[in-house]
Amino acid sequence: MPIRPMGLAVLIAMTHSVPLPAQISLTEYATRREALGRLAGDGAVVVLGSGEPVREFDGFSQSPHLKYLTGWEAPDAALLVIRSGATHREMLYVAERNPAVEVWTGVRPSLPEAQRMSGIPTRVIGELTATCDSLLAAGAPLRIVGEFAGDASTIGAARTRDQVFMDALKARHGDGSITDGNRAVLALRGTKSPAEIALLRGAIAITGRAHQEAMRMVTAGWNEFEVQALIDYTFRRNGADRNGFFTAAASGDNATTLHYSQNDRPIQQGELLLLDIGAAFGGYSADVTRTIPVGGAFSPAQRAIYELVRRAQIAGERAVQIGAATDAPQMAAADTIARGLTALGLVESPTATYDCDSAASQQCPQWRLYYMHGLSHGIGLDVHDPDLSYSGTYGAGSVVTIEPGVYVRRNMQQVLPDTPRNRAVLEALAPALSRYAGIGVRIEDDYLLTASGLEWLSTVPREVAEVEAALKAPRAATPRVRDPAMVGRYRRSLP
Repeated sequence: MPIRPMGLAVLIAMTHSVPLPAQISLTEYATRREALGRLAGDGAVVVLGSGEPVREFDGFSQSPHLKYLTGWEAPDAALLVIRSGATHREMLYVAERNPAVEVWTGVRPSLPEAQRMSGIPTRVIGELTATCDSLLAAGAPLRIVGEFAGDASTIGAARTRDQVFMDALKARHGDGSITDGNRAVLALRGTKSPAEIALLRGAIAITGRAHQEAMRMVTAGWNEFEVQALIDYTFRRNGADRNGFFTAAASGDNATTLHYSQNDRPIQQGELLLLDIGAAFGGYSADVTRTIPVGGAFSPAQRAIYELVRRAQIAGERAVQIGAATDAPQMAAADTIARGLTALGLVESPTATYDCDSAASQQCPQWRLYYMHGLSHGIGLDVHDPDLSYSGTYGAGSVVTIEPGVYVRRNMQQVLPDTPRNRAVLEALAPALSRYAGIGVRIEDDYLLTASGLEWLSTVPREVAEVEAALKAPRAATPRVRDPAMVGRYRRSLP
């Protein structure tokens, strides 16, 4: 069954009623490491953390894999798990204290302090390489968990720090006993514990508060960067430790760009503002998108696109069920969008195609011109996080997004390759392309799948009447006082 719409007062009350987030215990971290050892089997697993930023004034963010298994948040650390039959051993390698460096970076825990805070026997990170060499020399298989995809450049893909570490071991010991261990940790991260779900609820509640602030305050004449500043300020003021990802405040035609990030355009009366935002709380990120009409009411063309996207979201919600294939929601939403675009005249039929290349050797669905991204992903330590659906089917405990969209770019004639067929398509669609040009709508929400059904977590106004009612509420000159119930609820016990 679809999730029923609620009144605006109910939505706001739900968003403000935030459960106390649980801090993840050392016992839970230990259970995760035991599970990794069982999953990896006999041998050793090394989980590499993030390094100290090259420039000490840059921000630091721990590797999600190491954070998931240890909670450790200081740079230059690694976890070693050794399994032999029923015997399980582990070691946390951390950076040695250096008071001269700490002048620039802050005080780091000593080894005894690190062991007390993590609950793991601790050694200096400089010993890790020699330990790995000894294990490989003894014939133990070694799996390495790290970041191996480097940034692309004009001279080839750059090697990451973790890739350099792995390559050096392979150069000394050969490739046979050294493998990529990321998949094992990804499989574990797909199952969200009650403590993780509580932190996600906190992140989603803060994100909802920021959306409400935008609905209450933003008017024509604001710049996109002012909206970004309001969102980010509301996150931190209400207890978020950081942004889960860069805030997108896309107005007018900018809303038709999927990953818009410039945020530097004056917002005009009567156009749409797409806000794709997510606060991180205890390291766990929300991801919620709303598209609102500046001035308080959707135009007929905007409303038509918005209601189509909302129907597609409902179709996706219905398809997310325990045991269902993970592509079922995407197929349901795509079918709804294809039929809706046909009714609006933006495609010739639900199954109509166009030439994907100038040679006309491949055909692509016309609806893909307006809806070209996936429908759903997990959320967690990464904004695109592994989920139970990583296995190909949904299960109880899945925490996912559902985010259909329709984007009508003004330069559609440049998007399509220039072929006789595509020129005919553009001619047939010209009236609708003119009517809906520059309209971009995405509605994205966060959900928890349980044995009782799909729970809507991001309870921010989303039906047309709810959004318009929120926008017509009295304007606010300054943000509301922060919610004291959220601030300080999550405090790290680890560095």
